[in-house]
Amino acid sequence: MKIKEFKIKKTTQKSWSEIFQNPRDIILESFKTGSVKINKRGTINFKHPNADYIKDQILNVPIISHLIKHNEFGNYLIDAGLDAMYTYDPHGGVKGKFADEFFQEKNENIGFHLKNNRIKLESIFLSHLHPDHIAGARELPKEIPYIVGKGEIEQYQPEIYGDFLKDIDTLYEIDFSTLNEIPPLGPCADLLGDGSLWAISTPGHTKGHISYLINGLDGPILLTMDASFISDNLRLKIAPCDYTEDISLAQKTLEQICEFLLEYPEVKVLAGHELL
Repeated sequence: MKIKEFKIKKTTQKSWSEIFQNPRDIILESFKTGSVKINKRGTINFKHPNADYIKDQILNVPIISHLIKHNEFGNYLIDAGLDAMYTYDPHGGVKGKFADEFFQEKNENIGFHLKNNRIKLESIFLSHLHPDHIAGARELPKEIPYIVGKGEIEQYQPEIYGDFLKDIDTLYEIDFSTLNEIPPLGPCADLLGDGSLWAISTPGHTKGHISYLINGLDGPILLTMDASFISDNLRLKIAPCDYTEDISLAQKTLEQICEFLLEYPEVKVLAGHELL
């Protein structure tokens, strides 16, 4: 696999207020591609000083892929979700003790959703490279660009978690270190160049983790991805710890997101494993 930089121009916009004054004709549609059981102690960092009351509780949460429909530029996918292999095998064909277990009903896979809706994709943006966010790539087009945050490929362990990207010739990286911050969030990328779709650097869960913001005519929507597993992370202002590389950085990132949502209450927010 070749690694190339995803070319993005620095934005001249300095505030989200300015960005939100120019919404675009862009629509979000989300698909459930399966589900996974996770423990609330871990979904919410039970070691956080304000989380000592969190008890063991198994939550059944959806695995989600987001479709972005731009009136002028076409269709884009944010995360690939799960492919159809999980309908018959909860490990998706991945062997070994580190293989995650998921659950999928027939016709929940991302390939079915796209085919059923006759969707042609322009590219696929990935929040990070954990299996539940990339497994669906096995049944998606390979000739289109796949884009991820710089640093993600360094942590990708296909021999352990599944080689879901093996047929992708080139992976494109967003280098947030070259981009401007838009407070109170970190560096941000205007992905399509018209202010409609933004990638936001939200490290902690993984090194190159990305959240996304859709600046549509019906109002802005923030997709936290796994910077916040569930809405309780945002309500309690406590980040996850399970599957998280740098818990301290993840907490700092979550607090920035909470500050952003307080400053811009018009923004709808969707946690990584919850549907609208």
